[in-house]
Amino acid sequence: MEKNRRAFELDALRGLALFMMILHHMIFDFRYVLAINVFVFQESIWFNDIVRPIFVGVFVVVSGICCQFSRNNLKRSVKLLLISLGFSAAMAIYSIISGNEYYVFINVLHLLTVGTFLYGLYALWEIKDAEKRKRKDPDAKLTSDRGEIVLLLFSVILIFSDQLINVYSLKIQSYWLLPLGFLPKDYIGMGDFLPMLPWLGFFFAGVIISRIGYHSKKTIIPNSPRAVIQISQPFEFMGRNSLLIYLVHQPVLLAILYGLRYLGVW
Repeated sequence: MEKNRRAFELDALRGLALFMMILHHMIFDFRYVLAINVFVFQESIWFNDIVRPIFVGVFVVVSGICCQFSRNNLKRSVKLLLISLGFSAAMAIYSIISGNEYYVFINVLHLLTVGTFLYGLYALWEIKDAEKRKRKDPDAKLTSDRGEIVLLLFSVILIFSDQLINVYSLKIQSYWLLPLGFLPKDYIGMGDFLPMLPWLGFFFAGVIISRIGYHSKKTIIPNSPRAVIQISQPFEFMGRNSLLIYLVHQPVLLAILYGLRYLGVW
C-alpha cells in the first residue's frame, strides 16, 4: 500500500499515546520503584483524572479502530490472551522476588484481549446472520446499519456503567469482579490497573469509528502536508510496533535506571 494511502494517522496516534504511557511509567519508576522524591504531580488530581485518561483513551480507541484492519480478530485475541497471561505471570514473579507488590491482574493488554475477542465473535455473528438473511431473500443487503446501532448502545452502556464502580467499589469483597473495576477493601498492591469499565466502552467506540470512517481501510487524510507525515514517522514506527514496545519498555527502563543508580548518578 502506498505511503499516502496507509492510515498513518492511526499508527501516529497510537504511537504518541504509547510514548506518553512510557513517560508515565518512567516517572512511576523514579518515584515508587527507586523511591526518589521527584515528580510529585504523579499524585495530583489533574494528572490522574485528566492527563493519564486522555492518553489511555486515545490508545484504547485507536486499538478499537484497528480491529477493522484485522483479518481474523478471534485468532488475534488468542495471541493477545497468551501475551497478557505471560505478562501477568512475569509481574507476579517479579513481585515475589522483589518483595514488592507490582502485580498486574488486569491492564490494557487484558482489556484489548477481551475487546478483540468480543468484537471477533460479534463480527462472526454478523456474517452468519447476513448469510441467513441472504438465503431467505436473495435481494437482501449483506450489510446493515443496525450493527453500528448495537455497538453504539453497548459502548454507551459500558462507559456509563462506570458509575456503578463509584458507588460499590470497596464494598464488594470479591476478586472475581476486579476485572470490571470493583476493588475489594484489602486488595493486593498492583503495578498497573485498567478495568473493563469504562474502558471497554471506549474500545468499542473505536470499533464504531472504524466501521464508519475506515471501512475502506485507508487514511482519511490522504493529502496531508509532507511535514506532517515526516513529523509523525517516529510515532508511526512506535504505533506499528506498539505491542512489542509495550512489553519490553519497562524492563529496559528499569535496567537503565538501576544501572545509573549503580554508577552513582542518583
